[in-house]
Amino acid sequence: MKNSSTTSGPKKITTKVIATMKKNGSRIVCLTAYDYITARLLDQSGIDLILVGDSLANVFQGQETTLPVTLDEMIIMLKRLSAEWIGQW
Repeated sequence: MKNSSTTSGPKKITTKVIATMKKNGSRIVCLTAYDYITARLLDQSGIDLILVGDSLANVFQGQETTLPVTLDEMIIMLKRLSAEWIGQW
């Protein structure tokens, strides 16, 4: 993921960076990705964060709530989306 406030290329965004951005009044751009192609396009756009959330229960599984999503399912989704970025930082 890239920090849009810098121009030196990819930068790891930590919770400390997010807290500092919030404290400084910086806008934090975050969008959700449910597949590799979308995640890659979002990363290339330079947004600050890509969210991979439990809303996959609603979007992919047709569930009424996000409660049925298991940790194992979240791990599988993260692996699918993060394959390109493993070892980047």
